[in-house]
Amino acid sequence: MLSILLPTDFSENSINAIRYALEFYRDEDCKFHFLHCYPPVIFSYEYQIERGLVGKNIHDIVQGETKERLYELAISMMRDHGNGQKFDVEVVTGFLPDQVARVASDNKIDLIVMGTKGETGSDRVVFGTNTIQVINKRCCPVIAVPEGFEFNGIDNILFPSDLNLTFSYNHLKDITKVLELHQCNVNILHISFRGLTSTQRKHKALLEEAFSDHKTNFVVEDSKDVTDIIYDYQQKNKSELLVMINNKHMFFENLFFKPTISKIAMHLSTPFLVIPA
Repeated sequence: MLSILLPTDFSENSINAIRYALEFYRDEDCKFHFLHCYPPVIFSYEYQIERGLVGKNIHDIVQGETKERLYELAISMMRDHGNGQKFDVEVVTGFLPDQVARVASDNKIDLIVMGTKGETGSDRVVFGTNTIQVINKRCCPVIAVPEGFEFNGIDNILFPSDLNLTFSYNHLKDITKVLELHQCNVNILHISFRGLTSTQRKHKALLEEAFSDHKTNFVVEDSKDVTDIIYDYQQKNKSELLVMINNKHMFFENLFFKPTISKIAMHLSTPFLVIPA
């Protein structure tokens, strides 16, 4: 049974990501963990008087009300988009990326699904800060769902790789799980700067063997700009899921911090599965 963590701040963006996750795993035996995290708040005396909360444990009251709201959301989402799977709810206070990492560890979470939204007024950050920080915790795979994206099945996965990472079962099992669940194809996009080395050829062969039960297409592109190649490929070849492995020697963080948002805006149009190395 898969354990899937669904963080939400009750925004439409996060609710849409929950909807996507429930539809994505509709036919899978899994348990969904709904999580809301709010920062520590100091409530004014005027607020306490207005709510009739003077002398009471206001934090416990607010947490209880929030948990009830989260439970109602979970019930509604499971009724409309679930398929009888188990679920639970949890409300915590603190810094979201830290709490997500803790909850993921405590509950042996297999996957996190969360919404993405660019920073308002910023021309540098494509995904919201919380999404980047959760991804870089590397506690487990994350699917980042663009704002407004609706799940309509998966026919093709796009998997860019520099082929320098020695792939293991743990790296690839999340990809093969999607391939098996949705009977889709995988397009491996290698962005080359000088042709394949012997190590890269070996890793290419390992990938082809790992995905031998599925339709696999291997594409080599020459470029100095990773984001241009990914963008161009997505424009010409339909894919419903972008997959990357987040290992430290790669270009991962630079993928999100660029001079202009226009070069990498395509990352907001396709859900992004990020697998920690």
